[in-house]
Amino acid sequence: MDFFLIWLVPFSIVLILLFYLLWINGYLINSRKTAILFVGSFRRKKRCKIKFKSCNGYIKKVLKLRESRNYKFTLNSNITKGDVTAEIQDVNKKILLQLDKNNPETAINLEKNHRYYLVLRFVKADGELDLTWN
Repeated sequence: MDFFLIWLVPFSIVLILLFYLLWINGYLINSRKTAILFVGSFRRKKRCKIKFKSCNGYIKKVLKLRESRNYKFTLNSNITKGDVTAEIQDVNKKILLQLDKNNPETAINLEKNHRYYLVLRFVKADGELDLTWN
């Protein structure tokens, strides 16, 4: 029993640090959504491609930027029902950019050493989307 307790605390600390490092480097995704169907790819660099049915909620991931420059974000979507928005937020959750079906393309200057979040929000949405940036 003592052996287990001795290793529990260090193991927990290492596990928490591992998850934190994966999150800040853009490998983990925070997903708070419900959907009948949700198939997507978030792991590709500079692209998110998703198909969904009756989707509510949001998906959030850290954007890992290689350089400071102007980035162009494009939301190509075929939404048959509901609303979908894509947001870029700073560390303080301030929305720096918002894309939707009425505003599908925007450019923004982002800095390399700052942390930015990509947030996709769904409200009773059906369809598919392809979000790219370069």
